[in-house]
Amino acid sequence: MNEFNYIKKYIYPLDYNSLIGNDAAQITNLQDKLIITKDILVEKVHFFSNHNPKLLAKKSLRVNLSDIASMGVKPYGYLLGLILPSNITEQWWKKFTSGLKEDNQQFNIKLIGGDTTQNNNNSIIISITILGFTNHSSLERSKATAGDYIYISGNIGDAALGLLTYHNIIKSQNCHYFKNKYDLPNPRLDLGLYINNNNIASSCIDISDGLIQDIEHICQSSHVEANIYINKIPLSKEAKIILNNNPQLLETILTGGDDYELAFTSHPKNDIKIKDLSSKIGIKITQIGYLSNGCNINIYDHNNQKITLKKKGFQHFSN
Repeated sequence: MNEFNYIKKYIYPLDYNSLIGNDAAQITNLQDKLIITKDILVEKVHFFSNHNPKLLAKKSLRVNLSDIASMGVKPYGYLLGLILPSNITEQWWKKFTSGLKEDNQQFNIKLIGGDTTQNNNNSIIISITILGFTNHSSLERSKATAGDYIYISGNIGDAALGLLTYHNIIKSQNCHYFKNKYDLPNPRLDLGLYINNNNIASSCIDISDGLIQDIEHICQSSHVEANIYINKIPLSKEAKIILNNNPQLLETILTGGDDYELAFTSHPKNDIKIKDLSSKIGIKITQIGYLSNGCNINIYDHNNQKITLKKKGFQHFSN
């Protein structure tokens, strides 16, 4: 089949509101604030060459949804750009679009347009642009203040350990658990909406490039200093087992990224509200430190001694 046949057979069925099929999508009733984000995933940089197409589709969509969650808005629709090698198979199309269809339903989002083109170097590139709407102000990185507490959702480090598991750098009886955390992030859309609509968070970011680096982004945007305590950082029981046997992996857990949890700041007066929220929506939320005046990011070990890391997180174009 050619490009148009693939699109007609596998892409058009993803659109249940007839928003695709023309040269551009039409969106009406734009009375709310529009929020837009884009992420690009590149083969051999963000995923393996033999990656399961269904899981790849889900991860491509979910990392974008995580950005929407960090802004505290509701997702509406997305544009899909695919750059594919000439030898892509129909089976790949079938699995990839089945993953999109499942997540469209799970997260109540729809495909509204996109484009496909051929890549002559036999690699896959996936570009997704997501649109969200809110009738409230959106969360930002620049509104945190000294004295705010730092919170994170879920656990940190499982996805980074999943990548090490894929590379056979670590061996674990929980390898499937870690790989699943790497393959299928869980965008915290409900949490983002709640802390925004209820004016709980002063700033927010999703943890994609590493906990330390992403919190540093908040510090730089808000002109504050972070104080983070290792013994407060939430880890899964599976990660604790790995760390007990491999203490040198602490830095990987803190900086490896791909967690796609939310890190947010809030005034101490909201601490009880946040604990109640955690129970209400069934998401673990942990206070890991606080902000102060300054421009550094300070990390303290179990003895409250300041430690220095060799790196803070993942960066493109770094040597």
